[in-house]
Amino acid sequence: MHAAGKVLLILGLIITLIGGAIMAWSSDTVDNAVDDMEENNWAIEDATGGEIEIVDDDGMGELGFTIYIEGIYSDDNENRVWDHCESYDQNSNQTNFTTTHTDDSENSFYYACDMDWYGEDKREEGNKNLVKIGDSASGYENGTATVSCATACWVQYDDKALGEFIGDIGEVASGFMAGLGSMCILGCGITLLVIGGILALTLKSGDGGQQVVIQQSPQVAGMMMNQPMQTQMSQPVYQQPQTYQAPPQTGIEPPQGGL
Repeated sequence: MHAAGKVLLILGLIITLIGGAIMAWSSDTVDNAVDDMEENNWAIEDATGGEIEIVDDDGMGELGFTIYIEGIYSDDNENRVWDHCESYDQNSNQTNFTTTHTDDSENSFYYACDMDWYGEDKREEGNKNLVKIGDSASGYENGTATVSCATACWVQYDDKALGEFIGDIGEVASGFMAGLGSMCILGCGITLLVIGGILALTLKSGDGGQQVVIQQSPQVAGMMMNQPMQTQMSQPVYQQPQTYQAPPQTGIEPPQGGL
């Protein structure tokens, strides 16, 4: 396997594993946050009363409590009052449902039974169907609140429930963003794996990679062997121009006249 392909395969595998781990974490985070959002957060659960410690972080007073009892939403007598409220005294001085503070003994509970003002606000807890009976503790500051109910009730501390809900939304958002990031990381890792695999299959092993061999025909090789390796240049030789020279006189004179 070529070194370049091996390196890319290793890097691609590492990045892919990191991306897969982030995706698994993000999916688990989103699932847990969604489950927490669907769960009820009770300060008092299936009891006729109890105490709740008030922590007013902003010093502006709390939203208060929402109190539920077991029942269903109906108005059989069509008097615009929810039937589950009919068996309780709904006057301002009633004592069926009470909420007091260590610094204020006055009952802060008020019913949520008028259909013209209050719609259906139901919860499910196990196999029980819960309906809202009323609210209390609005404006309470630091201290201890005491809740008393005429029947088994479930009390939600609205400020804490709202804070947990916002925190769950933040976890969902962070998990979703991490999931998007993990997809990018996975894509990068898979791309490196593909490129590394291609290099591993196409390139031979060795530091120099593939070697290119040039073959020459015998004729070309012979011509190259016959050629001198070096060419030397010599000074030009200039020849003097030749002049005409008469033949030498022999001393014989041509004959005069005839024989």
